[in-house]
Amino acid sequence: MSLRLRLSLLLGVLNLGFLLVLLALLLGNQRASIAEEITAAHRVTVQLLGTAAQTSGLTGPAPLVMETFLRRLGRVRANEIRLYDSRGELRYVSPPSHYKQSRQAPEPFARLMTPQLEATGFDLPGARLLIVPDASRAVLDAWDDLTSLVLLWLGFFVVLQVSLLLFLRHLLRPAETLLVGLDQLAHGRFATRLAESPVSEWRELTSGFNRVAAALERGQAEQRQLVLTTEALAANREVTRFIEAGIEAERKRLARELHDELGQSVTAIRLIATSLARHAGAGAEIAAGAGKINEVAASLYDGVQRIVRELRPAVLERSDLAAALEEIAREWRQQHPDIALTLATRGDCSHLGEALTLAAFRVVQEALTNVLKHAAARRVDIELCRETGTLGVCVRDDGRGQAAPAGMRRGLAGMRERAALLGGTLAAGAAAEGGFCVTLNLPLNEKETPSS
Repeated sequence: MSLRLRLSLLLGVLNLGFLLVLLALLLGNQRASIAEEITAAHRVTVQLLGTAAQTSGLTGPAPLVMETFLRRLGRVRANEIRLYDSRGELRYVSPPSHYKQSRQAPEPFARLMTPQLEATGFDLPGARLLIVPDASRAVLDAWDDLTSLVLLWLGFFVVLQVSLLLFLRHLLRPAETLLVGLDQLAHGRFATRLAESPVSEWRELTSGFNRVAAALERGQAEQRQLVLTTEALAANREVTRFIEAGIEAERKRLARELHDELGQSVTAIRLIATSLARHAGAGAEIAAGAGKINEVAASLYDGVQRIVRELRPAVLERSDLAAALEEIAREWRQQHPDIALTLATRGDCSHLGEALTLAAFRVVQEALTNVLKHAAARRVDIELCRETGTLGVCVRDDGRGQAAPAGMRRGLAGMRERAALLGGTLAAGAAAEGGFCVTLNLPLNEKETPSS
């Protein structure tokens, strides 16, 4: 049921209740008025006929004189006069009233409104006079007045209800507009706006609706922009993945070329130098030069091997992250003995897959490079932990612990991108106990990387 219909019914019920109360008061007043009128008319009639009855015997036989008097008197309002002879036969009865002749009020209404008054009788010599109160005309007048009032009220009620419906339709039109607007919003048309209503309450509602619609429109635009940005980011990450794969492939190729080509060449130089030094006819100067060549070639060979290990540690071919980090730790201790480095491993960190192993390895490499360049640390701790579904790596130093400089921020951005490519996260910042901390968390596919 609509609000407009409910308000119309409510006002109709209130109006009907008001009418019923008014009718009850009116009926009570009418009944009291009829009773007072009939009582007064009956009292006057009784006094008149009582006087006539007392004097009727002076001018002749009482029955005959009284009958002649009554016929001349005719109808007395609100009373019916009857004359009986000594045998009890009716000799005279008042003629019917000509006022609203042949009409009577409805019986239930007549019973309600007619006052209960006793008839008054007079005994005459040889006759009896009976005066009976008759309220039928007064009751009929009350009925006609009541009917006119009810008809007037019905006309007023119809006009009132029609006017009320038109007024409510005009008043509640903003609500219908608001419902239409909400339906538009439900269908995703957030550009919908409502016109302001002249009614202050509706104006506040329409203003609130417009604000909500504007916020939803902004949110939709931001969501679209977010989708576009996410798609662009996904495309960029795909490109980055291809670039990283290309870089790793190039590192692998360079490491192989250095190991195979340059390594063989250096080995050949060392063999030639050794051969020259051992030649029987070689002088001391030639032998010393050959030894120097052998020494330089050996140093060159060691440098090539170090570069090869940095480009592509051999343990990465087996996807053994723990072994790769152990090799980094050994080289660190040899090259930087003044900075203590510890490595703690929990869980089986082998057989993680090439992508995860490379990502974690490069992050540790970059973190250690940043320690050397920016931290001025005396100690570095590396923690490697494999738990159910997660691989965690933490590199913590006891250095300055300040905000990362520009060069370090670029390295951290690269590390974060590596983590994001594999669905992981990387956090970097000052540690609570001092120094700087880089934490990497990568999700594991346990079906593809079973633990022993």
